[in-house]
Amino acid sequence: MRVNFSAAGAIKRLQILKVRLTSHITFVLVTLTCAAAVLLCGFAWLAAIKVDDLSLRRQADFVGQGLEEQIAALPREQESIAKWDDAFLYAKQRNHEWLLDNVGLWTSRYFGHDRTYIFDDTNRLMFAFRDGADAMPPRLGSDDGQEMTALAGAMRAVLVEQAANPGIKPLGQLATVRTIMIGNRPAIASARPILPSSARMQIEAGEEFIAVSVKFIDGKAAESISHYARLEGLHFALKSKDERAQVPISSYDGGTIGYLVWPPILPGFMLLQQIAPAGLGCLALLIAVVFWLGRGLHRTSLTLLDSQAELTHHRNHLEEMVADRTAEIERQREELDRLLVHERQVNALQRQFVAMASHEFRTPLAIIDAAAQRLCRSTTNVSGDYVHEKAGVIRSAVVRMVDLMESILASGRLETGQITLKRSEGDLKALLLSCCDRQRQLSRSHLFHLDLAPIPENLTFDRSAMEQVFTNLISNAVKYSPNAPDIHVRARADEKTLEIAISDSGIGMDADDLPKLFQPYYRARSATGIAGTGIGLNVVKQVVELHGGTVEVTSELGNGTTFTIRLPIGSLLSDQHVAA
Repeated sequence: MRVNFSAAGAIKRLQILKVRLTSHITFVLVTLTCAAAVLLCGFAWLAAIKVDDLSLRRQADFVGQGLEEQIAALPREQESIAKWDDAFLYAKQRNHEWLLDNVGLWTSRYFGHDRTYIFDDTNRLMFAFRDGADAMPPRLGSDDGQEMTALAGAMRAVLVEQAANPGIKPLGQLATVRTIMIGNRPAIASARPILPSSARMQIEAGEEFIAVSVKFIDGKAAESISHYARLEGLHFALKSKDERAQVPISSYDGGTIGYLVWPPILPGFMLLQQIAPAGLGCLALLIAVVFWLGRGLHRTSLTLLDSQAELTHHRNHLEEMVADRTAEIERQREELDRLLVHERQVNALQRQFVAMASHEFRTPLAIIDAAAQRLCRSTTNVSGDYVHEKAGVIRSAVVRMVDLMESILASGRLETGQITLKRSEGDLKALLLSCCDRQRQLSRSHLFHLDLAPIPENLTFDRSAMEQVFTNLISNAVKYSPNAPDIHVRARADEKTLEIAISDSGIGMDADDLPKLFQPYYRARSATGIAGTGIGLNVVKQVVELHGGTVEVTSELGNGTTFTIRLPIGSLLSDQHVAA
């Protein structure tokens, strides 16, 4: 009986120990699985928040840039009617029919201006085109009368100051631009004096007529900004619920008249929503595997109790499996984060390039179209100087488009490895002089100081590629030094190296921008508001490196920029083909 009792007690204790051991193992496995799942979800949630914050900042930057472009574009669009012999003549004659067809209707249809007013030399309203209709007799609206009168008065005050101090600023560049509220709608308003475009007509100080144009921000301007920023649902609101998806519209007196808001695009949470079903399925599968392992351990628990060493061995093996699986999950998470960051950078660069390239092509096309329409609409005798001036404008815009297309094509060939340098003997000095002469014709306000005597006469190089390098650097020197006319092009040579330096005294760049300046599509912060795509310097660097040389840049904000090209004399004196 004692033996039976002892055996029964041992069996009972063994069963209790078996249940405790099985429960403990199952609990540990389930806990580890849940902890790994919570950790993975937490990392995914944090990554989604970071991605969404960066995306929202990008969206706000694009909307802000689009708003600034709309504000800056209004006085430029006004120039097509404010600087024109015919407009000056017929405004003086108060020819209402001509002004209606060539000012009111044209600015409304071509540029999308919502309202156009013309004030005479006594600041009296003499023409009004409002909301697509002719206002006869001319009168201001009940919602904009005070603002338009104040804007015209401010422009008249600027003209009076200009007459007293004629050297302050050229008369044709005077413009007064404000963001205001008209009724309950935000608007951009610009005032410019109507001036003759040629020397055939003269105007006395104080006799200027003033043209005022209005474009509502919540109309076509909002559509343009939405298209520029690649956002849907962009609209104006006096208040915003989500401060991350808003851009304030500042009034000219320093206040805020409202906000441009849009439904925020959250790529991080969109990705989480897409992968959530697969993640839940994997979690369920993992839990099923854990329970299956628990059942296997339950079946082998009696054997493990018989051998403590075997139990230790199996326990250690199981811990190694869990650690390996956790490490694999962590590695996959890191790889996913890396791929997400790379994809975000690529998408951002592509959107930025498409926006800049489309703007770059649209600007010269608008210049060509506007110049051609002026020639077509001119009803007075057209002089040769007038035609020559407009032809020069068209030619400059065409050269700009051709240079932009060449840069885009060269950048594409370099990225796909399809460009081959075809060296031939030629005169590098003559090529550099030709590039300077062409830029001199396009920008007559700049002076080119050349010191090219040290360049050897007969060198071997790819003429087309080097022409594109010099054209990019010289045109950049002109473009980023609008108020500094001196451009210096110097050469220096020794037994091993030919050095060519192109310097300007323009706006310069921050030191933080210099290391990233040659990256594709990158533009310095000081270049904001100046046309460009950010691909020219990348093409310059790659072409120079294919010739065996290097290109360096030194710059200081406000004190100009110097690009220095160093080419090995040995490679320039040998005839060879280099494939990219």
